[in-house]
Amino acid sequence: MSISAGGPSAAGLATVVATNLKFRPTRAGVMVESMSHSEEVPDPAMPIYVKAARSIRVQSLHRAGGEAHPHYPGDLRIERLGKYLRLSARMTLDQYLRGVLTSEMPASYHHEALNCQALAARTYALNPRISHTPDHVNVCDSYLCCQYFAGLGGEIDPRIEKAIDSTSSQIIVFNDKPILALFSSNAGGHTESYQNCFSDPVTGRFPPEPISYLIGQPEGAYPGLKARVGSEEFLRYLFAAKKANNTGVCADLFSNKFAWSVNLSAAQLEAHLHHVLETLAHNSDTAPFVVPPARGKFGHIQGFEVVKRGVSGVAIELKIKTSSGDWLVKKELVIRKAFANPEARIARLNSARVFFDQSQDKLGLLSTVTVHGLGFGHGVGLQQTGAQGFANLGRNYREIIAHYFPGTAVATV
Repeated sequence: MSISAGGPSAAGLATVVATNLKFRPTRAGVMVESMSHSEEVPDPAMPIYVKAARSIRVQSLHRAGGEAHPHYPGDLRIERLGKYLRLSARMTLDQYLRGVLTSEMPASYHHEALNCQALAARTYALNPRISHTPDHVNVCDSYLCCQYFAGLGGEIDPRIEKAIDSTSSQIIVFNDKPILALFSSNAGGHTESYQNCFSDPVTGRFPPEPISYLIGQPEGAYPGLKARVGSEEFLRYLFAAKKANNTGVCADLFSNKFAWSVNLSAAQLEAHLHHVLETLAHNSDTAPFVVPPARGKFGHIQGFEVVKRGVSGVAIELKIKTSSGDWLVKKELVIRKAFANPEARIARLNSARVFFDQSQDKLGLLSTVTVHGLGFGHGVGLQQTGAQGFANLGRNYREIIAHYFPGTAVATV
Protein backbone atom coordinates (compact mmCIF):
# COMPACT_ATOMS: atom_id res chain seq x y z
CA MET A 1 0.00 0.00 0.00
CA SER A 2 1.42 3.39 -0.97
CA ILE A 3 0.38 6.98 -0.31
CA SER A 4 1.18 10.25 -1.99
CA ALA A 5 -0.08 13.82 -1.75
CA GLY A 6 -1.68 15.50 -4.72
CA GLY A 7 -2.15 19.16 -3.83
CA PRO A 8 -0.24 22.17 -5.22
CA SER A 9 2.32 22.01 -2.40
CA ALA A 10 2.93 18.29 -2.57
CA ALA A 11 6.38 18.49 -4.17
CA GLY A 12 9.11 17.05 -2.00
CA LEU A 13 6.81 15.00 0.21
CA ALA A 14 7.79 11.41 0.70
CA THR A 15 5.83 8.56 -0.83
CA VAL A 16 5.18 6.08 1.96
CA VAL A 17 4.93 2.35 1.30
CA ALA A 18 3.59 0.30 4.21
CA THR A 19 1.13 -2.40 5.20
CA ASN A 20 -0.46 -0.48 8.08
CA LEU A 21 -0.97 3.25 8.00
CA LYS A 22 -2.55 5.63 10.49
CA PHE A 23 -3.99 9.01 9.57
CA ARG A 24 -5.06 11.66 12.07
CA PRO A 25 -6.05 15.31 11.60
CA THR A 26 -3.81 18.03 12.98
CA ARG A 27 -4.27 21.79 13.12
CA ALA A 28 -2.38 22.28 9.91
CA GLY A 29 -3.07 19.11 7.98
CA VAL A 30 -2.95 15.35 8.41
CA MET A 31 -0.31 13.26 10.19
CA VAL A 32 0.58 10.05 8.38
CA GLU A 33 2.20 7.37 10.52
CA SER A 34 3.63 3.95 9.73
CA MET A 35 5.84 1.59 11.71
CA SER A 36 8.99 3.30 10.41
CA HIS A 37 7.92 6.74 9.27
CA SER A 38 5.74 9.68 10.23
CA GLU A 39 5.13 12.86 8.31
CA GLU A 40 2.64 15.71 8.47
CA VAL A 41 0.99 16.54 5.18
CA PRO A 42 -0.03 20.22 5.28
CA ASP A 43 -3.42 21.36 4.01
CA PRO A 44 -2.03 22.98 0.83
CA ALA A 45 -0.63 19.56 -0.15
CA MET A 46 -4.00 17.86 0.16
CA PRO A 47 -5.53 15.54 -0.82
CA ILE A 48 -3.72 12.36 0.14
CA TYR A 49 -4.06 9.39 -2.21
CA VAL A 50 -3.83 5.81 -0.96
CA LYS A 51 -3.41 3.01 -3.49
CA ALA A 52 -3.17 -0.74 -3.07
CA ALA A 53 -3.42 -3.79 -5.30
CA ARG A 54 -6.00 -5.30 -2.93
CA SER A 55 -8.86 -3.89 -0.89
CA ILE A 56 -8.06 -1.62 2.04
CA ARG A 57 -9.53 -2.16 5.51
CA VAL A 58 -10.43 0.96 7.49
CA GLN A 59 -10.21 0.04 11.16
CA SER A 60 -11.68 3.24 12.58
CA LEU A 61 -15.01 2.82 10.76
CA HIS A 62 -17.96 0.62 11.62
CA ARG A 63 -20.88 0.06 9.27
CA ALA A 64 -24.16 -1.36 10.57
CA GLY A 65 -25.06 -4.57 8.77
CA GLY A 66 -21.59 -4.81 7.30
CA GLU A 67 -18.13 -5.69 8.55
CA ALA A 68 -16.85 -4.41 11.86
CA HIS A 69 -14.04 -2.78 9.89
CA PRO A 70 -15.16 -2.28 6.28
CA HIS A 71 -13.01 -2.90 3.23
CA TYR A 72 -12.88 -0.51 0.29
CA PRO A 73 -11.32 -0.83 -3.17
CA GLY A 74 -7.64 0.07 -3.19
CA ASP A 75 -7.98 3.63 -4.48
CA LEU A 76 -8.76 6.09 -1.69
CA ARG A 77 -8.66 9.84 -1.28
CA ILE A 78 -8.22 11.47 2.15
CA GLU A 79 -8.60 15.10 3.15
CA ARG A 80 -9.05 16.98 6.40
CA LEU A 81 -12.51 18.32 7.22
CA GLY A 82 -12.10 20.35 10.39
CA LYS A 83 -11.27 17.92 13.18
CA TYR A 84 -12.34 14.97 11.03
CA LEU A 85 -11.07 13.17 7.96
CA ARG A 86 -13.12 12.64 4.82
CA LEU A 87 -12.48 9.38 3.01
CA SER A 88 -13.49 8.97 -0.64
CA ALA A 89 -13.25 5.72 -2.58
CA ARG A 90 -12.89 5.45 -6.34
CA MET A 91 -14.34 2.34 -7.99
CA THR A 92 -16.20 1.08 -11.03
CA LEU A 93 -19.98 1.39 -11.09
CA ASP A 94 -20.33 -2.39 -10.85
CA GLN A 95 -18.08 -2.46 -7.77
CA TYR A 96 -20.26 0.20 -6.22
CA LEU A 97 -23.42 -1.76 -7.04
CA ARG A 98 -22.01 -4.90 -5.42
CA GLY A 99 -21.59 -2.98 -2.18
CA VAL A 100 -25.01 -1.28 -2.38
CA LEU A 101 -26.97 -4.43 -3.17
CA THR A 102 -25.16 -6.38 -0.46
CA SER A 103 -25.97 -3.59 2.01
CA GLU A 104 -29.51 -2.80 0.88
CA MET A 105 -31.28 -6.08 0.03
CA PRO A 106 -31.00 -9.71 1.21
CA ALA A 107 -29.39 -11.91 -1.44
CA SER A 108 -32.09 -14.46 -0.64
CA TYR A 109 -34.73 -12.24 -2.25
CA HIS A 110 -36.32 -13.24 -5.56
CA HIS A 111 -34.04 -12.54 -8.52
CA GLU A 112 -36.63 -10.16 -10.03
CA ALA A 113 -36.61 -8.09 -6.83
CA LEU A 114 -32.81 -8.06 -6.87
CA ASN A 115 -32.95 -6.90 -10.48
CA CYS A 116 -35.20 -4.02 -9.40
CA GLN A 117 -32.72 -3.02 -6.71
CA ALA A 118 -29.82 -3.17 -9.16
CA LEU A 119 -31.69 -0.93 -11.60
CA ALA A 120 -32.68 1.58 -8.94
CA ALA A 121 -29.19 1.70 -7.40
CA ARG A 122 -27.48 2.13 -10.78
CA THR A 123 -29.88 4.89 -11.76
CA TYR A 124 -29.57 6.68 -8.43
CA ALA A 125 -25.78 6.65 -8.67
CA LEU A 126 -26.10 8.59 -11.94
CA ASN A 127 -28.71 11.02 -10.58
CA PRO A 128 -28.66 11.38 -6.80
CA ARG A 129 -31.17 13.67 -5.12
CA ILE A 130 -28.45 15.80 -3.52
CA SER A 131 -25.38 16.77 -5.52
CA HIS A 132 -22.07 15.84 -3.93
CA THR A 133 -19.99 17.70 -6.49
CA PRO A 134 -18.61 20.05 -3.77
CA ASP A 135 -17.34 16.92 -1.99
CA HIS A 136 -15.59 15.70 -5.18
CA VAL A 137 -17.68 12.51 -5.21
CA ASN A 138 -20.78 11.24 -7.00
CA VAL A 139 -22.60 9.85 -3.97
CA CYS A 140 -22.10 9.34 -0.24
CA ASP A 141 -22.49 6.07 1.67
CA SER A 142 -25.36 7.11 3.97
CA TYR A 143 -28.81 5.58 3.62
CA LEU A 144 -30.25 8.81 5.03
CA CYS A 145 -28.81 10.83 2.16
CA CYS A 146 -28.03 8.56 -0.80
CA GLN A 147 -28.01 4.76 -0.66
CA TYR A 148 -26.25 2.52 1.80
CA PHE A 149 -22.75 1.33 0.94
CA ALA A 150 -21.10 -0.65 3.74
CA GLY A 151 -17.90 -1.53 1.92
CA LEU A 152 -16.74 -4.43 -0.23
CA GLY A 153 -15.33 -7.10 2.04
CA GLY A 154 -15.32 -10.79 1.26
CA GLU A 155 -16.88 -12.58 -1.66
CA ILE A 156 -20.03 -11.21 -3.25
CA ASP A 157 -23.04 -13.53 -3.26
CA PRO A 158 -23.50 -14.94 -6.79
CA ARG A 159 -27.16 -13.91 -6.68
CA ILE A 160 -26.05 -10.29 -6.29
CA GLU A 161 -23.64 -10.69 -9.19
CA LYS A 162 -26.42 -12.19 -11.30
CA ALA A 163 -28.71 -9.21 -10.68
CA ILE A 164 -25.99 -6.76 -11.69
CA ASP A 165 -25.16 -8.78 -14.80
CA SER A 166 -28.82 -9.34 -15.73
CA THR A 167 -29.45 -5.59 -15.78
CA SER A 168 -26.04 -4.59 -17.13
CA SER A 169 -26.01 -1.01 -18.49
CA GLN A 170 -29.74 -0.61 -17.82
CA ILE A 171 -31.19 2.42 -16.05
CA ILE A 172 -34.66 3.87 -15.47
CA VAL A 173 -35.39 6.96 -17.57
CA PHE A 174 -38.07 9.60 -17.96
CA ASN A 175 -37.88 11.83 -21.03
CA ASP A 176 -34.61 10.03 -21.89
CA LYS A 177 -32.93 11.11 -18.64
CA PRO A 178 -32.10 9.09 -15.50
CA ILE A 179 -34.90 9.41 -12.97
CA LEU A 180 -34.61 10.16 -9.28
CA ALA A 181 -34.79 6.48 -8.32
CA LEU A 182 -35.76 6.74 -4.66
CA PHE A 183 -36.40 3.56 -2.70
CA SER A 184 -36.99 2.43 0.86
CA SER A 185 -37.55 -0.77 2.78
CA ASN A 186 -41.31 -1.11 3.29
CA ALA A 187 -44.21 1.22 2.50
CA GLY A 188 -46.73 -0.49 4.75
CA GLY A 189 -49.28 -1.18 2.03
CA HIS A 190 -49.16 2.05 -0.03
CA THR A 191 -46.32 4.22 -1.29
CA GLU A 192 -46.22 7.99 -0.88
CA SER A 193 -45.80 10.91 -3.28
CA TYR A 194 -42.47 12.72 -3.39
CA GLN A 195 -43.77 16.19 -2.49
CA ASN A 196 -45.31 14.92 0.74
CA CYS A 197 -42.01 13.67 2.19
CA PHE A 198 -39.09 15.60 0.71
CA SER A 199 -37.95 19.21 0.42
CA ASP A 200 -36.50 20.72 -2.71
CA PRO A 201 -32.78 19.78 -2.47
CA VAL A 202 -31.66 23.19 -3.82
CA THR A 203 -34.09 25.73 -2.35
CA GLY A 204 -35.21 23.78 0.72
CA ARG A 205 -38.82 24.53 -0.17
CA PHE A 206 -41.47 22.23 1.30
CA PRO A 207 -43.47 20.96 -0.35
CA PRO A 208 -41.37 20.92 -3.53
CA GLU A 209 -42.70 20.61 -7.04
CA PRO A 210 -44.26 17.16 -7.59
CA ILE A 211 -42.41 14.58 -9.67
CA SER A 212 -44.83 12.80 -12.00
CA TYR A 213 -43.30 9.33 -11.66
CA LEU A 214 -42.96 9.54 -7.85
CA ILE A 215 -46.62 9.35 -6.90
CA GLY A 216 -48.20 7.15 -4.27
CA GLN A 217 -49.10 3.66 -5.49
CA PRO A 218 -51.26 0.95 -3.88
CA GLU A 219 -49.57 -2.30 -2.93
CA GLY A 220 -52.80 -4.28 -3.15
CA ALA A 221 -56.56 -4.27 -3.82
CA TYR A 222 -57.53 -3.89 -0.11
CA PRO A 223 -60.50 -6.30 -0.04
CA GLY A 224 -63.24 -5.21 2.36
CA LEU A 225 -61.86 -1.71 2.86
CA LYS A 226 -64.63 0.82 3.45
CA ALA A 227 -62.52 3.80 4.52
CA ARG A 228 -60.86 6.33 2.24
CA VAL A 229 -57.34 5.35 1.20
CA GLY A 230 -54.91 7.57 3.09
CA SER A 231 -57.13 8.13 6.11
CA GLU A 232 -56.46 7.04 9.68
CA GLU A 233 -59.14 4.38 9.23
CA PHE A 234 -57.18 3.06 6.23
CA LEU A 235 -54.07 2.73 8.40
CA ARG A 236 -56.06 0.94 11.08
CA TYR A 237 -57.44 -1.42 8.42
CA LEU A 238 -53.91 -2.30 7.26
CA PHE A 239 -52.68 -2.67 10.83
CA ALA A 240 -55.50 -5.11 11.60
CA ALA A 241 -54.77 -7.03 8.38
CA LYS A 242 -51.18 -7.55 9.52
CA LYS A 243 -52.33 -8.67 12.95
CA ALA A 244 -54.56 -11.24 11.25
CA ASN A 245 -51.72 -12.14 8.84
CA ASN A 246 -54.04 -11.51 5.89
CA THR A 247 -51.32 -11.54 3.25
CA GLY A 248 -53.86 -11.23 0.44
CA VAL A 249 -54.44 -7.57 1.33
CA CYS A 250 -51.21 -6.25 -0.21
CA ALA A 251 -47.86 -7.41 -1.58
CA ASP A 252 -45.64 -6.21 1.27
CA LEU A 253 -47.71 -7.37 4.26
CA PHE A 254 -45.51 -10.48 4.71
CA SER A 255 -42.64 -8.32 6.00
CA ASN A 256 -41.95 -7.96 9.72
CA LYS A 257 -41.40 -4.25 8.99
CA PHE A 258 -44.98 -3.80 7.77
CA ALA A 259 -46.51 -2.80 11.13
CA TRP A 260 -45.12 -1.83 14.52
CA SER A 261 -46.08 -0.13 17.79
CA VAL A 262 -44.27 1.96 20.37
CA ASN A 263 -45.64 2.45 23.90
CA LEU A 264 -44.64 5.64 25.71
CA SER A 265 -45.64 6.76 29.16
CA ALA A 266 -46.44 10.41 29.85
CA ALA A 267 -43.36 10.52 32.06
CA GLN A 268 -41.11 9.36 29.21
CA LEU A 269 -42.60 11.93 26.86
CA GLU A 270 -42.37 14.75 29.39
CA ALA A 271 -38.73 13.88 30.08
CA HIS A 272 -37.55 14.14 26.48
CA LEU A 273 -40.01 15.64 23.97
CA HIS A 274 -39.48 19.27 25.01
CA HIS A 275 -35.71 18.98 24.62
CA VAL A 276 -36.02 17.15 21.30
CA LEU A 277 -38.31 19.82 19.84
CA GLU A 278 -36.02 22.61 21.03
CA THR A 279 -33.07 20.86 19.39
CA LEU A 280 -34.99 20.45 16.12
CA ALA A 281 -36.14 24.09 16.30
CA HIS A 282 -32.53 25.30 16.55
CA ASN A 283 -31.12 23.05 13.84
CA SER A 284 -30.93 24.85 10.49
CA ASP A 285 -32.06 21.75 8.60
CA THR A 286 -35.18 21.14 10.69
CA ALA A 287 -36.05 24.54 12.17
CA PRO A 288 -38.48 25.52 9.35
CA PHE A 289 -40.59 22.46 10.17
CA VAL A 290 -41.07 23.06 13.91
CA VAL A 291 -43.64 25.77 14.68
CA PRO A 292 -44.03 26.71 18.37
CA PRO A 293 -47.17 28.34 19.83
CA ALA A 294 -47.40 32.12 20.08
CA ARG A 295 -46.04 32.09 23.63
CA GLY A 296 -43.11 29.94 22.49
CA LYS A 297 -43.33 27.71 25.55
CA PHE A 298 -43.76 23.97 25.97
CA GLY A 299 -46.26 22.97 28.64
CA HIS A 300 -47.50 19.64 29.90
CA ILE A 301 -48.28 17.28 27.03
CA GLN A 302 -52.01 16.78 26.47
CA GLY A 303 -52.07 14.72 23.29
CA PHE A 304 -51.14 14.22 19.64
CA GLU A 305 -53.16 14.79 16.48
CA VAL A 306 -52.23 14.28 12.82
CA VAL A 307 -53.78 17.28 11.07
CA LYS A 308 -52.56 16.60 7.54
CA ARG A 309 -51.81 13.33 5.74
CA GLY A 310 -50.44 12.30 2.35
CA VAL A 311 -52.04 9.90 -0.13
CA SER A 312 -50.70 6.88 1.77
CA GLY A 313 -51.69 8.24 5.16
CA VAL A 314 -48.22 9.52 6.00
CA ALA A 315 -48.27 12.31 8.56
CA ILE A 316 -47.33 15.62 6.93
CA GLU A 317 -48.31 17.82 9.88
CA LEU A 318 -48.51 16.69 13.52
CA LYS A 319 -50.05 18.80 16.28
CA ILE A 320 -48.59 18.30 19.76
CA LYS A 321 -51.06 19.72 22.26
CA THR A 322 -49.60 21.18 25.46
CA SER A 323 -50.92 23.28 28.33
CA SER A 324 -48.98 26.28 26.93
CA GLY A 325 -50.26 25.94 23.37
CA ASP A 326 -49.96 23.67 20.37
CA TRP A 327 -46.70 22.86 18.61
CA LEU A 328 -46.83 21.94 14.92
CA VAL A 329 -44.24 19.58 13.46
CA LYS A 330 -44.12 19.20 9.69
CA LYS A 331 -42.50 16.79 7.24
CA GLU A 332 -42.09 13.03 7.43
CA LEU A 333 -38.51 12.72 8.72
CA VAL A 334 -38.83 15.59 11.21
CA ILE A 335 -41.98 14.03 12.68
CA ARG A 336 -40.11 10.74 13.05
CA LYS A 337 -37.20 12.49 14.78
CA ALA A 338 -39.53 14.29 17.19
CA PHE A 339 -40.14 10.99 18.98
CA ALA A 340 -36.47 10.35 19.73
CA ASN A 341 -36.40 8.98 23.25
CA PRO A 342 -33.27 7.42 24.74
CA GLU A 343 -35.24 6.06 27.69
CA ALA A 344 -37.42 4.08 25.27
CA ARG A 345 -34.42 3.39 22.99
CA ILE A 346 -35.94 5.27 20.05
CA ALA A 347 -33.66 7.19 17.68
CA ARG A 348 -36.63 8.03 15.43
CA LEU A 349 -39.87 6.33 14.44
CA ASN A 350 -39.66 3.69 11.71
CA SER A 351 -41.97 5.74 9.52
CA ALA A 352 -44.46 8.62 9.73
CA ARG A 353 -47.48 6.56 8.63
CA VAL A 354 -48.76 6.66 12.18
CA PHE A 355 -51.88 6.83 14.29
CA PHE A 356 -52.24 7.15 18.05
CA ASP A 357 -54.05 5.46 20.90
CA GLN A 358 -53.97 7.75 23.93
CA SER A 359 -55.22 7.22 27.47
CA GLN A 360 -55.80 9.52 30.42
CA ASP A 361 -55.68 8.98 34.17
CA LYS A 362 -58.50 9.68 36.65
CA LEU A 363 -57.68 13.38 36.61
CA GLY A 364 -57.96 13.54 32.83
CA LEU A 365 -54.20 13.94 32.35
CA LEU A 366 -52.34 12.10 29.62
CA SER A 367 -51.19 8.74 30.94
CA THR A 368 -49.86 6.69 28.01
CA VAL A 369 -49.48 7.02 24.26
CA THR A 370 -49.18 4.13 21.84
CA VAL A 371 -47.81 5.07 18.45
CA HIS A 372 -48.92 2.55 15.83
CA GLY A 373 -47.08 2.67 12.53
CA LEU A 374 -46.92 1.11 9.10
CA GLY A 375 -43.80 0.61 7.04
CA PHE A 376 -40.11 1.34 7.42
CA GLY A 377 -38.57 4.38 5.72
CA HIS A 378 -40.00 7.27 3.72
CA GLY A 379 -42.09 5.05 1.44
CA VAL A 380 -41.43 6.95 -1.81
CA GLY A 381 -40.55 5.11 -5.03
CA LEU A 382 -39.41 1.48 -5.12
CA GLN A 383 -40.21 -0.57 -2.03
CA GLN A 384 -37.82 -3.44 -1.44
CA THR A 385 -40.26 -5.74 0.35
CA GLY A 386 -43.01 -4.78 -2.07
CA ALA A 387 -40.77 -5.73 -4.98
CA GLN A 388 -40.19 -9.08 -3.26
CA GLY A 389 -43.93 -9.57 -2.81
CA PHE A 390 -44.74 -8.71 -6.42
CA ALA A 391 -41.91 -10.95 -7.67
CA ASN A 392 -43.32 -13.85 -5.67
CA LEU A 393 -46.65 -13.17 -7.38
CA GLY A 394 -44.98 -13.65 -10.77
CA ARG A 395 -44.18 -10.13 -11.92
CA ASN A 396 -40.84 -9.48 -13.64
CA TYR A 397 -38.56 -6.59 -12.80
CA ARG A 398 -39.75 -4.41 -15.68
CA GLU A 399 -43.35 -4.76 -14.53
CA ILE A 400 -42.41 -3.99 -10.94
CA ILE A 401 -40.39 -0.93 -11.96
CA ALA A 402 -43.35 0.29 -14.06
CA HIS A 403 -45.59 -0.03 -10.99
CA TYR A 404 -43.37 1.98 -8.67
CA PHE A 405 -42.22 4.55 -11.25
CA PRO A 406 -45.25 5.03 -13.57
CA GLY A 407 -44.54 6.62 -16.93
CA THR A 408 -40.86 5.66 -16.93
CA ALA A 409 -38.95 3.24 -19.15
CA VAL A 410 -35.98 0.90 -18.76
CA ALA A 411 -33.24 1.93 -21.19
CA THR A 412 -29.76 0.61 -22.03
CA VAL A 413 -26.96 3.16 -21.96
